[in-house]
Amino acid sequence: MLCPHCGSYAGENDILCPGCGALLNHGENREEGVRAIRQGKRAREAAAAVAPKAAPTGKAGASRIYVDPVSKQDTKEIPLYADPQVFNADGTPLVTGYDRPVRNTYGDTTRQQTMMPSQRRGKHPLSKRLVNWTHVAIAMVFVVILLVVGVYLFLDKTDDGQKVLARFGQDATAAAMWEVGQEVMDTGDIDRAITMFETAREKDGEENINVSNLLTLGSAYEAAGRIDEAEALYREIYTDIVPSAPEAYRNVIRILLATDRRVEAGELMQTAYQQTGVNTFRQQRTELLPQAPTVNLTGGYYTEFKSITLASPQGYDVYYTFDDEAILPDEGTLATDKIDLGEGTWNLRAVAVSDELVSDPLKASYKVYLPSPQTPGYSLQPGTYERKQRIWLRPGKENENDDDITIYYTIDGSTPDADSPVWTGEPFYLPNGRVTLQAVAVNGRGKASNTLQVGYKITARPWPKDQYTVADTANGLKLYTTTREDFQAAYGKGEKMEEVWMEGFNEACQKYTYSWGYATMGKSKNGWLLIDLYFTSQFAGPRSTGIGDTESAVVDKFCDMNQLESPSGNRGLYEDDGNKGKIYKQEDGTKIIRYITETADSHTWQLDYILNTSGVVSAIRMLYIP
Repeated sequence: MLCPHCGSYAGENDILCPGCGALLNHGENREEGVRAIRQGKRAREAAAAVAPKAAPTGKAGASRIYVDPVSKQDTKEIPLYADPQVFNADGTPLVTGYDRPVRNTYGDTTRQQTMMPSQRRGKHPLSKRLVNWTHVAIAMVFVVILLVVGVYLFLDKTDDGQKVLARFGQDATAAAMWEVGQEVMDTGDIDRAITMFETAREKDGEENINVSNLLTLGSAYEAAGRIDEAEALYREIYTDIVPSAPEAYRNVIRILLATDRRVEAGELMQTAYQQTGVNTFRQQRTELLPQAPTVNLTGGYYTEFKSITLASPQGYDVYYTFDDEAILPDEGTLATDKIDLGEGTWNLRAVAVSDELVSDPLKASYKVYLPSPQTPGYSLQPGTYERKQRIWLRPGKENENDDDITIYYTIDGSTPDADSPVWTGEPFYLPNGRVTLQAVAVNGRGKASNTLQVGYKITARPWPKDQYTVADTANGLKLYTTTREDFQAAYGKGEKMEEVWMEGFNEACQKYTYSWGYATMGKSKNGWLLIDLYFTSQFAGPRSTGIGDTESAVVDKFCDMNQLESPSGNRGLYEDDGNKGKIYKQEDGTKIIRYITETADSHTWQLDYILNTSGVVSAIRMLYIP
């Protein structure tokens, strides 16, 4: 229905007018809607009065004549709002407004003229509502909030949004800063790109390292002329992060070559090849360094003396060493001539040197082991014999035709060596008593055979004399037993005393000089004792030997196994468990007959007979060595 007060349209169930808020009176027992239209009730309830025909345009009380379709006689004046188009009585459109019927409390209908704006003429009543600006404002605020939230989510949660933040210099993810930094670098703003890369690296931390990004940062450093920082970054990559990253090695090698550090570059090429297995590093190193030297003899096993010659294919200097610990070329030897290899194992290393560049080392191992002769043979089987026996020696069967075999032998108990008698092919007699024959064959290259040892017992008389012992004394004086007081009581304090250091003593000893020689006292827990006695007269030697005795007179008093002299003129008398007797020929033609005995606690007593060139004893010395 239409509001009688303001003309706004109201629904059948509305109580208040939605336009002016007036209370609506729908009428009692009225039939509305389609049913009322069908029964013609609404038409009958329309205003009956007919507006005056001569009502001028624009005046109040405009109406039209209504002819009742039933009676065809009754006419009523009804309000113009009942017709879709409002007209004046003369048929012209009403301009100023229209009359709205108002129902009074008595059911009569009166007219009320309401002026309407001209722009609302002919509009449907629904178009005459007022705008609710509160709703509009709420809707706009809601839209703004949605827009702000959307922008926030876009910037904070999407990769493209993070890139936008990074481009405007705002905090963003590391991935966005790496990518935007590359864009900035492509535009030529290297410093800004480096700043973004460094920030991104800091954001990545130690647990999210991307080698490709770090290489990009290194490239930016190089583009900015910060070569040291770039090199340090590349070294960090293959040292601490990924040892097998070839690109990092390549970049450092390029920097080293550009800065004329060829030695370091060569070393790094070797390391890069070992760590990555990329063959180009080895090839690059081969082209940079001198070629390794060559040697004329292949390494291996040889049974004769050899010589080797080293050379550089490019004519460079060659340094070599056989020391496994030596550093080449600094600790090597310059190769200028052939190198002789004696017997043994030789581990050769050699390098060629061109200025500061050093080639890879040449390595070769040589084993030179000369064949050893066989153990000598002998003619007398071991055993016990009642009479003196002669014996022959011979080379082993494989050396019978060798002319360079020498056989050294001993019968005094010592081990044969170069200072032992040489078998000349003539037989020799074995001494009486228990004797051990020992012999060794030596070839011309100095190789010795195993030692022959054969034991015999010759029961013929006379038996050999006793060996020298600690019981042997001179004039009753016993080493390390006679005290200084007893000695000086018998022979005086001498002409002078001096302090000397003797073998085996921790304190200085006292040496007293006499006209016949000297006596030396050493300090022990029992006081000062005699430890060294040298005399040229005055005393008699052990076993009634003395000054003026011949060599044979002295030797006959002690054990002698009748061994022949060695090529040097020395002759062994006996040797057994630390006890030894031997004659030593000096360079001036004199000789020394020396006897040595050792006690169970490893103390040594030594007795020397000093013979002059005439072969007689000129001095005797007795010495104690703790």
